[in-house]
Amino acid sequence: MVEPQSLEKLISEFASLPGIGHKTARRLAYHMLSRSRERVVSLSESLLAAAEKVKPCSVCHVYTEVDPCPLCSSRAGAKIICVVEKSSDILPFENAGIYKGLYHVLGGVLSPLDGVGPEALYIPQLVDRVRKENISEVILALGSSPEADSTALLIDCLLEDTNVTRTRLARGIPMGSDLEFIDEITMLRAFESRVAL
Repeated sequence: MVEPQSLEKLISEFASLPGIGHKTARRLAYHMLSRSRERVVSLSESLLAAAEKVKPCSVCHVYTEVDPCPLCSSRAGAKIICVVEKSSDILPFENAGIYKGLYHVLGGVLSPLDGVGPEALYIPQLVDRVRKENISEVILALGSSPEADSTALLIDCLLEDTNVTRTRLARGIPMGSDLEFIDEITMLRAFESRVAL
């Protein structure tokens, strides 16, 4: 069966999203066609509204509708910055209520194979903030990939001549996990990050 051109375009758009393969994209497209016109219009209006209204904060680069964002406004004067890869990485900290400092969204991590160098990220803005805002600690809350490790190393090097404390989140074994299912790198990092009882 040959699919109509507009349906193929919709499938292609869904397939361009991260984590969505062609089969899932097709399933989503057919699902959208089975919904009422009002629901489809509501979804498209939501997408357009978000595209028009949501922009990166000029200070921390988190997605927001107001500039500066509410986090920057309400926490002005804080002296700790938690550095994350993307805006959605802030949610676990905020939902858990474990951190009340500032944030800085890098917009990704270094990935030379994908053509992402330091100039494509908000690293210079981070260094500038650290110097201008008299920050006392930078927490690197990046993932555990080689790209994240390279990004953390670069930031650490760029802040070497400052008095700021640079820390990284501990990495290790998740609560409730069996050791037999833990990969070697996670096990190594958990072992290296062990703490005294």
